[in-house]
Amino acid sequence: MKVGLIGLGNLGGRIARNLLNKGYKLSVYDLDQELLQFFGGLGAIPYESPSALSRNNDYVITVLPNAEIVKSVVLGPDGLLSGFLEGSTLIDMTTSIPGVTKQIGVELSKNGIHMLDAPVSGGVKKAEDGTLAIMAGGDEDVFLGAYSLLNDIGSNVTHVGELGAGHTIKALNNMLCATTLAATAEVLAVGTKLGLNPDKMLEVINTSSGRSHSSEIKFPQQVLSRKFEVGFTIDLMCKDLTIANGIAEGAEVPAFISGAVFQLWQYAKSQGGGEMDHTAIAKFIEGMAGVEIKV
Repeated sequence: MKVGLIGLGNLGGRIARNLLNKGYKLSVYDLDQELLQFFGGLGAIPYESPSALSRNNDYVITVLPNAEIVKSVVLGPDGLLSGFLEGSTLIDMTTSIPGVTKQIGVELSKNGIHMLDAPVSGGVKKAEDGTLAIMAGGDEDVFLGAYSLLNDIGSNVTHVGELGAGHTIKALNNMLCATTLAATAEVLAVGTKLGLNPDKMLEVINTSSGRSHSSEIKFPQQVLSRKFEVGFTIDLMCKDLTIANGIAEGAEVPAFISGAVFQLWQYAKSQGGGEMDHTAIAKFIEGMAGVEIKV
C-alpha cells in the first residue's frame, strides 16, 4: 500500500510520524519547506506538488486547515486530481464542511477516484500513538479497502454513512464537546464561589448523571491542574462550531443551546483567546464569575 499525506501541521505531522514508525513508506507534501525537509530526515519521501504525490500513491490523506484549502489542493492547478490514477482513494481527515466534501467527491468520481471523509477526534497525543477515533463517510467497500490504514491511525474506526457523514458527525460531536465543557465550567465556578471544593464536586459529578468526558478527563487533567496544554485551540473550536451551526441551520433544526454556546466561544476568541487551548474556555468563565477553579 503506497500512502501519501498532505498537511504536516500539528495533527497531520503526528499522524505522519505514527505511520513512519509503523513502517509505512510515506510520501509527504506541505507548503512549509522546512517541515518537508524535517520529515524527509525521518524517512518520508518529500514531493514538490500535490499532483506529483498523488501520481505515485494509491491512498492520499489530507489534514488541512479548512474546506476551501482542501478544495484547492484537490481540484486546483497542479492539484491531486491532475495526478491521481483511476482507482486511487482520497482520505480527507480535515474537519471540513460536508457540502464541500460532496462537491469534491463528485469531481473525483468522474475520473474514477474514490473518496472518504474521515475526520478524527482525540487530539495530538492520540495522533502520536495511533489511537484516534475516526468517523468515516463514503462507500462501504472503499472504507473496507482502506480499513487497515485507518486502523493504524486510530483505535476506534467507525463507518458512519455516505460521503459527508464523517464531517457531519465530527462537527456535531464538537458542538456537544463545546457545550459540556462550558456547562461544566459554569457549574464548577458557581460551586467554587460558594465555597465547595472543585475536586470534590467533580468526584460527585463523575459518579452521577452530570458526568461527561469534560468532567472526567479535561477538567481534572487541564483545568484543576492549571496546565491548559495546547492541543486543540479555541480558534479551531470556533471553526467547528461555525460548521456545526451551519449544518443545523441547513437541516432547519433549532439550535438554541448550541447558538448560545457559540456566542461564548466567540467571546473568548474576541478577547484574545484564539490560540489558547480549548479547555481555557474555563478561564473566561472564571473571569466573569470572579473565581478560579483550582484545588
